[in-house]
Amino acid sequence: MFIFYAYAGILIGVLIVVHEVGHFLAARAARVTVERFSIGFGPKILKVKRGQTEYVLSLIPLGGYVKMAGTETSEHPAGETFAPDTFPGKPIGVRALIIAAGPLANVIWALLVYVGIIWIGGVPTFGDQPIVGMVEEGSPAEVAGISALDRIVSVDGAAVATWDDLRAGIQSADITDGITIALERPEEPALMTLVVDVEPDSLTGAVAIGVAAYIPPLIGDVMAGSPADVAGLKQGDRVTALNGQPVRTWYELSSIVAASPNQELLVSWERDGETGEVVLTVDEVQEPIDLTEVRNVGSIGTTVPLMMRKIGFGEALFAGVGIFAATAGQVVGMFWMIVTGQISMDMVGGPIRVVQMASESARWGASYFFAFMAFLSLNLAIINLLPLPILDGGHLLLLALERLRGRGLTERQLLVWQQIGLFFFIGLAAFLLVRDVFLLR
Repeated sequence: MFIFYAYAGILIGVLIVVHEVGHFLAARAARVTVERFSIGFGPKILKVKRGQTEYVLSLIPLGGYVKMAGTETSEHPAGETFAPDTFPGKPIGVRALIIAAGPLANVIWALLVYVGIIWIGGVPTFGDQPIVGMVEEGSPAEVAGISALDRIVSVDGAAVATWDDLRAGIQSADITDGITIALERPEEPALMTLVVDVEPDSLTGAVAIGVAAYIPPLIGDVMAGSPADVAGLKQGDRVTALNGQPVRTWYELSSIVAASPNQELLVSWERDGETGEVVLTVDEVQEPIDLTEVRNVGSIGTTVPLMMRKIGFGEALFAGVGIFAATAGQVVGMFWMIVTGQISMDMVGGPIRVVQMASESARWGASYFFAFMAFLSLNLAIINLLPLPILDGGHLLLLALERLRGRGLTERQLLVWQQIGLFFFIGLAAFLLVRDVFLLR
């Protein structure tokens, strides 16, 4: 499994390079001399001089910096002039753009990765058949008598041919006297008609009856080294029974597995006309219930078997922007809830947890690895914009103070500012590291 932890180093290294390239390109565009572009720390393994810039690559790619001409000067007295190719020789607005270019590069990178994943991999589709795969407990559909594997024929007399037709029919239906749904049930000769009483959502006005599209009980992506992988299960295998209990849908498969942490399961499967059985032990993993609590559930290391539909670049760009915007909103919301104490610090991952998650994403495959990279890139962008010492946000705060005061901090003031930041982040890293170790026990 060492190779997957190496992927974690690659992921973090890529995000650092992206961040520093943002600063570098912005500095070059502003005609600021870049004296050194350095990635990593520890022993130097590569050092090349090109023009006025020295490019350095060190052994451990977990940090980096861009040294610009004039950055050794911290105090900027009123009236003092600097060479036009130095960082302090540029107007405050230009310097702010150079500093902000690092986090901005991480944001742009996240967007490009999301678009690339969708363009290459496609978007999920549930097929054409309006067959019910799962009925939510206590939902209007369950109360009305709808069951898994029912095939919806019509909604309020309008024929339904696809799952999209079903969703559109429910949204446009007159719900005053309930929605009339005609359906076919396996092994039932006659067409059934049911009335579903439903209320629209108080906020969005959307109508939902509590059903999900049918997904066959197939093995989706398989995590390397997981119970399913060790047992020899392959993507596309159809699970027919668990411990002798017939499995008809993916929802039944996943619910049985989730309820069986640390237990043995006898898995009956079909593959290309062949049948077989294998015994495996279900892993125990944590699954978030909400933003403050998690629960332990079972997992065999497989995903839902989504069917993917290839799309063009324009559609992928639109879909990627949507996913990017939704993810960015979630990340910002989580940071705000952490700051305001609405979310437990136990939900915040430290360095060990980040490496674990990066390794797990690599074990799932390329699309998961890059999706986690995009998510982490957004997190790094937001963290770097916090107005704290050492971070880009802290540098932007100093520029704002310089604007107000007409001069920058003195050497002593800057040293104190940097020491505060250094002690704070060392303490935070130590706390998260110890907490990660404790949670792993």
